[in-house]
Amino acid sequence: MKINEITAQAVGKWDYIFQSLGIEVGNGKHCPCPVCGGKDRFRFDNQNGRGTYICNQCGSGDGLELIKNYCQCDAKEASSKVVECLNLSNQNNKIRENLVFRKIDSEQLHNDNIPDNPVCKRVEYLLSKATLGQSQYLTKKGLTFDLPLLDNGRIFVPMLNLHNEYAGGQFIEPDGSKHLMKNSNKKSAFILVRSILSRPAEVCANLLAHNEIIICEGLATGISIAEFRQQSIVISAIDAGNLIHVAKSIRELNPTTKIIIAGDNDIGQSPNTGLAKAIEASQAVDGYYSVPDTDYKCDWDDYRQQFGSDNASAHFNKNLIKPELPTVTKLNMQNELSSMNLSQMASSQRAELLNQYYDNNLAINLTTDEIYHYQDNAWQPISDKLLMRTLADLFTQSGEPFNPMRISSAVESLRLSLPIMGTPQKDLICFKNGVYELKSQTFRPHNKQDWLLVSNDIDYYPVKENESFDTHAPNFAKWLKRASGNQDKAKNILAALYMILANRHDWQLFLEVTGAGGSGKSVFAEIATMLSGKNNTVIGTMDALEKARDRALIVGYSLVILPDQPRYMGSGAGLKAITGGDEVAIDPKHKQPYSCKIPAV
Repeated sequence: MKINEITAQAVGKWDYIFQSLGIEVGNGKHCPCPVCGGKDRFRFDNQNGRGTYICNQCGSGDGLELIKNYCQCDAKEASSKVVECLNLSNQNNKIRENLVFRKIDSEQLHNDNIPDNPVCKRVEYLLSKATLGQSQYLTKKGLTFDLPLLDNGRIFVPMLNLHNEYAGGQFIEPDGSKHLMKNSNKKSAFILVRSILSRPAEVCANLLAHNEIIICEGLATGISIAEFRQQSIVISAIDAGNLIHVAKSIRELNPTTKIIIAGDNDIGQSPNTGLAKAIEASQAVDGYYSVPDTDYKCDWDDYRQQFGSDNASAHFNKNLIKPELPTVTKLNMQNELSSMNLSQMASSQRAELLNQYYDNNLAINLTTDEIYHYQDNAWQPISDKLLMRTLADLFTQSGEPFNPMRISSAVESLRLSLPIMGTPQKDLICFKNGVYELKSQTFRPHNKQDWLLVSNDIDYYPVKENESFDTHAPNFAKWLKRASGNQDKAKNILAALYMILANRHDWQLFLEVTGAGGSGKSVFAEIATMLSGKNNTVIGTMDALEKARDRALIVGYSLVILPDQPRYMGSGAGLKAITGGDEVAIDPKHKQPYSCKIPAV
């Protein structure tokens, strides 16, 4: 098709075309120019549907002219982009059916719930234009690895973040020069080296599945490390300054994984940026760092090229160092406090100090406006009074006076700055030494991002051969036989105990345990408390479940025991609502009333 035919087909469709290409033109009002930037120098007037625009710096033109300037291409290539956006037939640009390298399917990308924003659209478009292949850039380095290549042979790799979206992309020319895609948000963004084309929605699951994550600066460095460190997942943080931001994001997602910062040795610079940033990032996440021990400027790709993968692997392991942590902890807090001036700090700074005292393991529940503390493998409410007393103790240790206003304002600032608690992960059973996943039927370490509210002191052990209650828990077997009297009732008791252990409040049931004195009711309650954990168990009455003020006492607990009840004449509406999974009114003393579901058995 001729260019004039293409532009004729595009009349009235430029809004869609620009959106598909990730070109932000606003809604007809003054806004930043997509080509030269600015603040309000650009206006998309779209006269006669031709995509016309006016920029005080770039000048004016039609839709095709804007694409030429934005993509830095000629009219022929710009018209080809319009053809693809409108799905027009272009006989001069047929796609070869015997293409060796697979194309990235842009329609599939759209089906991954990727946010509808200009950066993501631009990444999708560039990936749809790319083919996987061996680049000149890697060939010169002696590496064999398929990367997305654009028509001119330059590499384009998408940058990801932990918010299920593309954060931008990096271009690498055949000569090794690099630059970021326009409007990329580099902070905390990264390239997943072994899985360059991972969908954003897959990233978090991928990172959670590994117990060792290596973060380096450049892409080639990451590919080299992946070659000799195959058991690890490798991430490129783009540059040294972004190492700490990526490391903190990964640590927030996966608190238990081993994080290694593979730094560059920028010897000859003052300071040695690569080494300094590697140490800083590893300290921030309680991780490790490894830097080539050379007397010349060197990264791990340089080292592999010079000495080979086997020697690079051995040298990497030899130089693996866990740095001393400079952060304020409970052990050295008193020494650090002597050099601080708590009285002169802003409320937000005192709040940060308080959070640091609790090892940054605090979060806010927006529903209840309560602060939770991750300890003993579960998130547990921590009272404002305890937080205030802790901060008062820090003032006392520093030798400075304090007043209640300073203390309470710091706690309120803390409430505003803390991360928001997520929804507790379902289908997990929490044990003292880890969690059991019901879906995959596997056991794994604890992860605070599971947001579990239940913990106990029971260790999990894999099933032994021919294991049974009679042989491995004879006392429990005797009690079960005595309390049940028959096999069907025994199964009911075991199901009830499982409901408590797995916190299956979603079954929308409550357990009514009846029987004569000495029949085993109290023993059942003790076993239930052990399975749920004493810290997660509360005693109440049927009458208390009916009142919003009294219900506040059971919020945050996973097991509510209503022992021998006095005669009750109510309808049981509170019990029905709580076990039915309905929201109920909560009226805590001296706090704002609210409503929530109570996930308790």
